[in-house]
Amino acid sequence: MRRGSEEMDVKPEKTDTCVEATPCMTTKKRERNSVAVPCERPEKKVKKRTEKEETNVKTEKRADFFSRYILGRLLGKGGCGAVHAGVRKSDGKKVAVKFMRKPGNDTYITLPGDTRRLPLEVALMKLVCEPPHCPLVIELVEWHETSTHVILVLERPEPCTDLFDYCENNTMSESVARIITRQVIHAACHCSDRDVFHRDIKEENILLNPLTLEIKLIDFGCGDLLKDTPYTEYAGTKAFRPPKWIVKREYEAEPATVWGFGVFLYHLVCGEELFCEDKDIVNGHVDFPDHLSE
Repeated sequence: MRRGSEEMDVKPEKTDTCVEATPCMTTKKRERNSVAVPCERPEKKVKKRTEKEETNVKTEKRADFFSRYILGRLLGKGGCGAVHAGVRKSDGKKVAVKFMRKPGNDTYITLPGDTRRLPLEVALMKLVCEPPHCPLVIELVEWHETSTHVILVLERPEPCTDLFDYCENNTMSESVARIITRQVIHAACHCSDRDVFHRDIKEENILLNPLTLEIKLIDFGCGDLLKDTPYTEYAGTKAFRPPKWIVKREYEAEPATVWGFGVFLYHLVCGEELFCEDKDIVNGHVDFPDHLSE
């Protein structure tokens, strides 16, 4: 989830059953010199329902959601939303339920072949989750919309931790970093194949099974539709900004993603931030520890 935005507090429905939280699907704090930079997206023309139609539909969807799911403990909370553990009543399927404050109309789009307005994050997830689904990307089970929030029901893999916590508590060997990075690249390529630009690939947005080292890419809140022309707004994490954005205030998706992979991999194997200041990013000077292989 995007950091640096106003925090929200979502209270789960009171039930007699409480799902135990697991250390996955958290909306992580980033305890570095990195902050999320909110973007201003160009307004897109959409066909609007009447106010009465919107209210009726969203009330029905909210009631439908709470009639089918049990919410448990808070798994994580960030600037734009909160994630709870959950269970689907019909079959006991464990899920993660992400509550987001409803975005403005400028972040709703209509996908080709669909007449509905979708929040951008929902639209991006629907694109990446279309069959055949990539097991390296978190699956969107379903979504709902109320008058104030968007609710995403996501798969909840177990066991898992986010990669940031894993790196904090474990020494990362080059061989393990290679296994993880290869999967992250495959996940990013899958997104690209589905015309999705994630734009915030970092340790906090990667779930890791500590037993198998299998990953899941999560959180498309900073993402956008992939395009061939340059992006003129930035959404993501400060430490991952490409130099072209700092110099020209524009950047392309593929080079920016590749740049981010380098920043990501450096932190995995070196255990520290690659760049702290804009001038360091532009100069591109990197000090490699002696323990790294050639």
